[in-house]
Amino acid sequence: MKLIIYEDHPGNFAPLVNLYPQFKLRIGMKDIAGHIVSYYPGVKTQFIGRSFFKLKKVKPASPTIYLSARALPLQRIKSLKKEVKFTINREVIGFIKQKPPFPETIKEVNDCFKRIKESREIKGYLLNDICDLIKYNDTLLIQHFDTLKEKGVIPKGVSILGDKRNLCAAKKAVLHKEVFIDLSDGPVFIDEGAVLRPFTTIIGPSYIGPGTIIERAKIIKSSIGAVCRIGGEVEASIFQGYANKYHEGFIGHSFIGEWVNLGALTTNSDLKNNYGSVRIRIDGKEKDSGMMKLGCFIGDHTKTGIGTLIPTGAVIGSFVNFFGGGMMPKYVSCFRWLTTEKEEVYKLKKAIETAKVVMARRGVAISQQYEDLIKNTYRWRDSL
Repeated sequence: MKLIIYEDHPGNFAPLVNLYPQFKLRIGMKDIAGHIVSYYPGVKTQFIGRSFFKLKKVKPASPTIYLSARALPLQRIKSLKKEVKFTINREVIGFIKQKPPFPETIKEVNDCFKRIKESREIKGYLLNDICDLIKYNDTLLIQHFDTLKEKGVIPKGVSILGDKRNLCAAKKAVLHKEVFIDLSDGPVFIDEGAVLRPFTTIIGPSYIGPGTIIERAKIIKSSIGAVCRIGGEVEASIFQGYANKYHEGFIGHSFIGEWVNLGALTTNSDLKNNYGSVRIRIDGKEKDSGMMKLGCFIGDHTKTGIGTLIPTGAVIGSFVNFFGGGMMPKYVSCFRWLTTEKEEVYKLKKAIETAKVVMARRGVAISQQYEDLIKNTYRWRDSL
């Protein structure tokens, strides 16, 4: 048996998926692919995505299970002797194919499941768009923690409220004695090489990724990816990885992409004054999120200057530079330099030069493929 994970309505997850495939989006303690694969130990996994990612050509075999990158299944789908499509909330999220021809592109996948008549509902969550990453994150944090085979160590000298069995730190994680961890509402996992500096507070469920430094911050029910620098307050948010929010300021109910740098006092709103449902732009169309609390979604390599304010339900593209302080527009396309008074296109050459410097500081070199993805994003810069 083989497993193939395919991109599904990636436009609903823009601008977070400009530089990496949809199944690489973080949720809980893992990315989407990691969550799915955890139910299939030892099964060879392949991926189907948009053509510009130049993923390896899939080599299906009988049988092959195809699963959508919008699916967060909570069970393993057993190999069946017949072809069946699978649903979550009655929406198709995959199928099992027994014999050729096997789909090898997104279009072929969509055509294939239309021909399969029998369906089975499975347990899990369905990600309709970027809002659902925030909606289900705390639930997935708890679920991922509960499935850990090795739960690390419980650090000594840290102030803990709640059941200590819900706190685990990798052996090479560093937690200073003045750190406070609240486990009343859920578990906390501190990954390898993470550092929690004195006077940091972590409220579970939360995950702190490898190599991340938390500097006197308050982290509430959030997922912080690898090699981030976090200060101030973060609530119910996801940091994909390699992001800087080192100073005072608040980020709540938000998703922050890779290589984002949030200047001192950058703060977003995640609640309307009338406590109403937040509206947000998804794939070019504004919709009602159905969520009372919803912050901002910021694409990779975006930077804010000191004193930046971000409105409720904002969607900010990749390679945006906002400076001079004040309120950002609610929607900003990719590759923009702007203030509250003017806006211009960010030059591609300069953007790549800056990205190389920023990434080199964390020991990451830009590959030609990554540079090509930046150029591809630039071609579509007037959309999110």
